[in-house]
Amino acid sequence: MQTPTTEDTPLLRRLFSPAFWVVFAGVAVAMHIGKLPPAIPALKADLHTSLMQAGFLLSMIQFAGMTLGLWVGLFADVLGLKRCMMTGLVVLTLSSLLGASAETSETLLLTRFFEGLGVLLTAMPAPSLIRLMLQGQALSRALGWWAAYIPIGTAFALSLGPWVIKPYGWSSWWMLMALMTALAAWGLYKGVPAGLSNHQDGFSVSPWGSRLSLTLTSKGPWLVALCFGCYSAQWLSVIGFLPTVTQDMGLSPTSSGAVTAWVALVNMIGNVASGFFLARALKKSQDRLQKQEEARLAKEKLQEELNFTMEQARQKELDERLKQNPFYTPLVSSKVELPSAAPKPPVDPVAKESGAREQFSRLGMFWEMVSAPEFLAVRLLWIGFSVMGLGAILAYAQVGGMSLPAEYRFASILLFSAVGGMVPGTLFALGVKVSPSNECVAITVGWMQQWSSLGQFFGPPLVAWVATRMGGWQMTWSVTAFMASLGLVVTYQLGVMLVKQRTA
Repeated sequence: MQTPTTEDTPLLRRLFSPAFWVVFAGVAVAMHIGKLPPAIPALKADLHTSLMQAGFLLSMIQFAGMTLGLWVGLFADVLGLKRCMMTGLVVLTLSSLLGASAETSETLLLTRFFEGLGVLLTAMPAPSLIRLMLQGQALSRALGWWAAYIPIGTAFALSLGPWVIKPYGWSSWWMLMALMTALAAWGLYKGVPAGLSNHQDGFSVSPWGSRLSLTLTSKGPWLVALCFGCYSAQWLSVIGFLPTVTQDMGLSPTSSGAVTAWVALVNMIGNVASGFFLARALKKSQDRLQKQEEARLAKEKLQEELNFTMEQARQKELDERLKQNPFYTPLVSSKVELPSAAPKPPVDPVAKESGAREQFSRLGMFWEMVSAPEFLAVRLLWIGFSVMGLGAILAYAQVGGMSLPAEYRFASILLFSAVGGMVPGTLFALGVKVSPSNECVAITVGWMQQWSSLGQFFGPPLVAWVATRMGGWQMTWSVTAFMASLGLVVTYQLGVMLVKQRTA
C-alpha cells in the first residue's frame, strides 16, 4: 500500500501547518491562565486559601511578564524564536506538575510564578515566528487567530475545569494542563522548522541598547502600555473572580464555569471587530488621500494648460507686432511669470507654531479625534473603556442593598468583555504605529506586555482587598471604574499626540 504524500493530503497539511502549532501553543499556555478561577472554591477547601491569597494566585502568573516582558521581547530572537517557545512550554509543564503536588497556598504561589515565566517565554516570540513563516493573506489570518489565543484558551479552561475538578480534584486538573503544554511542545518541535530568525531579514541592525533607549524615551510606547495596563487590570479582576461570584449567587460549579467561559469567549468579538473597523477606517483614509492627490494633479494640469494658453497668446501678440514692425524689440523680458510659478515665501517657525496652536486648540484636537477616520483607534479605545466601566458598575453596584436582576448583571458582564475586547486589538495596531522605528516594534510590544502583566498582577488582589473589607462584592466596581477612567484620560493624551504628529 502506497503511503500518502503531503500532496495527497492538502487539508491535513493546512490544518497542521507550522503556524497551527504556534497558535496551539498560545492556546495551551492561555489555558494555564484560565485554569485557576474554577479551582478557587476547591483550593479554599483543600489548602484553606483565603480570598486575598486567591487574588495573588490569579495575578502571580503575570509577575514574570511584569518584570521581564521588555527583556524577553528584546532577546527572544537572540535566543532563537523556536528555542525560546520550547523553553517556555517545558518550564510551564514542569511548573504545573510541581503545582499539582503543592500542599500549601504559598508553594502553589511559587509554582505560579514559574508558570508565568513559561507563559512569557512562549507568547512573546510567537508573532515574529508566524511572520517569518507566512506572507500576505495567510499571515493576516494566522495573526488574527493568534490575537485571540487568550480568550480561546481561557474560555476552554473555564468551561472544562469544573467537569474535571469536581470528580477528580484540582491536582488532576493541574496535571491535565501540564499534559496540554507537553503536547504543544511536541507539536512545536515536530511541526515548526528550526533556524528562523528576524536577523535574516535585517530586522535588527541597531545595537540593542540604542533600540531600548529610543523606545523608553518615546512618548507613544508609554501611552499604549499604560492603556494596556488599565485594560488588563479590569479584565482579569472581573473574569478571575466571576466563578466565585456566581457560585456565591447560587450557581453550581459547572454552570458557573460555563458562564465565565462565555464571558471570556465573547472577548474575541471585540478583538475581531477592532480589526474590521480599523481596516475600514484605513481604507476611508486612503480613499480620501487618493481623492486629494487626484484633485492636486487636476489643478496642476489645469495650471499647465493655462500657462500654455497664455504663452501661445503672448507669442501670437509678439508675432503680430513683428509683422507690423520688423525692428520691434520688447522693452521688457518676454517671459511671463505666472503667480503659480512664484516661489513660496519662507515660513516663519514662530508664526507656524502659533498658527498650529490656534488651529488645534483643545477643542479642535478633540473634534479631530471624534470625526477624522485617521483617529478611529482613539474612538474605539474610548468606547471600550467606557463600556467596561459602566458594565462593571451595573454588574456589582448596589442601591439600597439591592443589585440588578441576575440576567441584567450577566448581560452587563458580557458587554464588559465583548466591547472591552476592542481595547487590546486596537492597542496592538497602535503599538506598531507609535513605535519610534521599525526596529523598535518588538520592544514596544514587549513594553506593552509588561504593563499588561503589571495591571493583571495588581488588579485582582486590589479587588479582593475591597471585597474583604466591604464584606462582599458590592464596591469592587470602584476599582474597575477607576481603571476605566484612567484609561480614558491616557487615551486622550494618546489622541493629542497622534493629532500633533499628523499636523507636524
